[in-house]
Amino acid sequence: MNVPTFSKHLLACVAAVVLCVTVTACSSSQTSSSDASSTAGQSVSTVEVRKGGITPLASSSTSVQVASVFSLVAPAKGWFHSTAEQGSYAHAGDVLGTIGDQKITTPVDGVIETITQDNDVAANYPLFSIRYGGMSANVDATALLTTMGSDQTLTGRFQITDAQGPTDCAAVVDDGIAAPASSGESATGSTTAQGAASTRTMQCLFPKNVQARPGQNATVVLTATAIENALILPVTAVAGRLGSGQVSRRDGDSFTAVNVKLGASDGTSIIILDGLKEGDVVSATAPNLAPGAQS
Repeated sequence: MNVPTFSKHLLACVAAVVLCVTVTACSSSQTSSSDASSTAGQSVSTVEVRKGGITPLASSSTSVQVASVFSLVAPAKGWFHSTAEQGSYAHAGDVLGTIGDQKITTPVDGVIETITQDNDVAANYPLFSIRYGGMSANVDATALLTTMGSDQTLTGRFQITDAQGPTDCAAVVDDGIAAPASSGESATGSTTAQGAASTRTMQCLFPKNVQARPGQNATVVLTATAIENALILPVTAVAGRLGSGQVSRRDGDSFTAVNVKLGASDGTSIIILDGLKEGDVVSATAPNLAPGAQS
């Protein structure tokens, strides 16, 4: 074999070895990258279902307004009898009538604009409409009342921007008139949020000694009765809010979408009524948002 031929063969062998090493390195690098990606995909933050207390609430950034006329409704089915007079001024705590042996009182001072006629009425039937002589702010409490029950008594606090506070609401009442006019008279604006199936807007009535003007900005927080020893999860782990939702529960090395029945929320945590048990582990991010979690 002559030298030139040998040199050609040597160069060819060297080139083949270099190519093989390069391909092996690339393959190794790609495998490592793929493995890292797979591992990252499986690395999902989780939280555990635990028992704890929660104070359900609804909050809103809203505007100060002149308080709307509101209604007092029947707390239960029964015979309604009025002891008040239309057009009279009632003081907070005054008894205006009865349902069976239950007394109907007004939470704030105000003028009684309408009174329904004595009758056998259903629960939540509007009985009186009251005009409060002060300011208020509205909060959409649909989710809160849907999960807590429409008969839930709410309290609240408000803060007017660049003013003193926070201050307790004088009362939390429905937004608008719901009571029918007595003696065949019509009540202006009787179509209200209370009658709307989709929305329940509540008014935080401001104490009359609070300096406030219509149009000012305010933040209002309404709270319901605290619930103790409930199963809870962070709201970020749950898809859905009104009554039902879904979570990604860890089952071994994988995640399974699980439907859950939801209760009240405080904006940070939410009550799990059914679908999970204490100690279950779920993705910290709601389904459809967590990498590696099934939806």
